[in-house]
Parts: sequence; C-alpha cells; structure tokens
Amino acid sequence: MDDVLVLWDIDGTLLNAGGVGRDLYGTVFVQLFGRSLSAYAPMAGRTDRAIILETLTLAGVDEPRRHVDPFIAGLSSQAIAMRTAVAAQGQALPGAAEALAALSSAWSLHPLGFLDPARAAADGGHSGHGGEFGPGDAGVPAIPGPGGSGGSGGSGSAGVALAERLTPDMALATTATMIAKEMPEGIALPSDLPDGLPPAGPSRRVHQSVLTGNVRQLAEVKLDALGLREGLDLCIGAYGEDHEDRTQLVHVARRRAAGVHGRSDDAFEGTATVVIGDTPLDILAALDAGARAVGVATGSFAAADLLAAGAHAVLPDLTDTQLVLQALLS
Repeated sequence: MDDVLVLWDIDGTLLNAGGVGRDLYGTVFVQLFGRSLSAYAPMAGRTDRAIILETLTLAGVDEPRRHVDPFIAGLSSQAIAMRTAVAAQGQALPGAAEALAALSSAWSLHPLGFLDPARAAADGGHSGHGGEFGPGDAGVPAIPGPGGSGGSGGSGSAGVALAERLTPDMALATTATMIAKEMPEGIALPSDLPDGLPPAGPSRRVHQSVLTGNVRQLAEVKLDALGLREGLDLCIGAYGEDHEDRTQLVHVARRRAAGVHGRSDDAFEGTATVVIGDTPLDILAALDAGARAVGVATGSFAAADLLAAGAHAVLPDLTDTQLVLQALLS
C-alpha cells in the first residue's frame, strides 16, 4: 500500500489564533498605504494571496495584484509580533496535540484495530479500540471468534476466552499469525517483532504536514506558539503565498512530499493524500484534487455543512484520537 500524506489545515482545525490574523492585515495595510482598512475580504478557508487581492480591491487600491507580493512580505515581517500575540490570545484546539502525536507514531492498520505505539507504551502494551483485550490477557489482543472481531460478548467472546487460556507468548504468536494471514496487501507488521513471529513486509508510512492559507512564516509561528509544531514536516506543506487557489495547494504539497522523500511525481496522487479542515473550501479543495477529504466541525461551520460539501468523513472535534486516526487512515 502506498504511503499516506496527511495535510492539516491550521486555523479552526488545529488552533484558534484569537483574531490575530485579521488585526495583522490592518497593520500591514496602514504601513503600505498610510490609511486604515474599512473592509476585509472573507478569510475562512481561503489563501492569503486570494484574501489580500480581494481586500485591496475592496479598499480601492489601484492595480491591486501588483501589491500582493509586497503585502505578503509585510505579513511575513510581522512573524515575531504574531507569535507573541498568538501565545497570549490563541489556543490549541482540544485534542490537536494528541492527534498530531498519535499520527506521527502510527505505523499501520491491521484487522484488530489501530496500533498506536505511544499509547501501547503508556498503558503497558494495551493498544487499539476498547474491548479488544480480554481480562487477564497480559497485553495480548483478543483473537476473534468465528463470527467477528475480539471483544467482550457476542461472537468475539470465544476469541477472548481462547486468549485467556494461552500464555502471553503463545497468544501473541497466534494473533500475529492470524494478522499475517488476514492483513490487507501492503500493510505489514513492524519489523522488530519477537523471535518466531511472521517476518514483516514493508509498512505503510504516514507523512504529515499542513495545507494552509497562511503564508509560511506566519503558519510556523502560530504552530510554534501553541506547541503544535512537533510531528509536522513543514518542508512538504503548502502555504498561502504558493497559489491563490486552495486546490492548487494540494498539488504543491504532493510535489514537495514526493521530492523530499525521493518518490515518483504521482506517489501521493488520489486518496494517498488526505486533507483535513474545518471549512467547505477545505473539503472542495481536497475533492477537486482527488484527495480524501475529512472535515472537523471546530470552526464556524457545522458538521452538516462539511458533509454537504462532500467530505468523506466528518469529526465533531479532535478529542477522540482513535476516531481521528480512523477518519484519516481508513
């Protein structure tokens, strides 16, 4: 299976900047034109390049397109001030840091659920969805019964009982053998399994970055100010200065990811790219680029709006890390 490129929107998805971006537009406009802004273009889901052009047009600036790049430079020059303001006024949205960390440590999917190494280490080896471990299983996933997956009750109870009768080593080896037989092509066990387990094939790797309307310097300081930069490869992201059209940003990020990781130009085409955002424009950009679109209703749009835009999955927020991982990687 191909690697996956996950592209996060920033504002309204990972964080709330407390209105700092709008204030910054006013500051830069005064610096360039010596007067105050009377109207702002809509910002949600749009790129800075598009927002600047419309804002300058609304302000009656002659030849507005000629002033877009100087305006971008003006925004970038305010990065230090923005970091201070976001640290004071902004907030990371609930679950954002945990979702980034879990996705960074995720290595693959398997039929018994998502294996999260960080969670497994934290809870002594228990990982995956609730109910997939029988009581007294010593950290061993329940082996599904004849009619379904492991868990308490129903057809999975026989699997739990079997796991309880086996020693931990026997259960682990048996479970790994079952996984190796039933695992979809291209999704592999990790290479460092204990002796005697089936050899691992190539695993599915997740690369995560951002797809944002912010110019890069401002995107970086927002994330850094709120402790959300960890796990993101910002070199392969796409930013507000790259193009007016958000759909084109998906293609920009794909090309950067392929170049950085030495892949073919089409390595992240189709649903090998996943875009997650809080506005219908995030969803439409993903769909127009042929990517998987995941909505999160943490901004100004309801889940129904994101579904109506065509999202493949919609989350109420990022607080359920396992649900986030399923939506992004299913």
